[in-house]
Amino acid sequence: MRDIAPTPATTEKLLPAADVATALNLSLTAVYRLVRSGDLPSHRFGKGKVRPRGVRIPESAVEAYLNGSLITPTVAPEEAA
Repeated sequence: MRDIAPTPATTEKLLPAADVATALNLSLTAVYRLVRSGDLPSHRFGKGKVRPRGVRIPESAVEAYLNGSLITPTVAPEEAA
């Protein structure tokens, strides 16, 4: 067996879809929809349909999704004066 040098991509923590659903306060179905749409990058282990044990989502992808969904309030020009 060949040794694979660890890289940031291989040492990053991969979370099961159920853990991501709990962290984001979403249903498991909603997490799978985000994965299928490409909004939440993931790794699939095994072939065939997306299975509960077959999808792993990098922790950084969850953080990026949260940062991308952040809403910052804007002040209307007449309120700023």
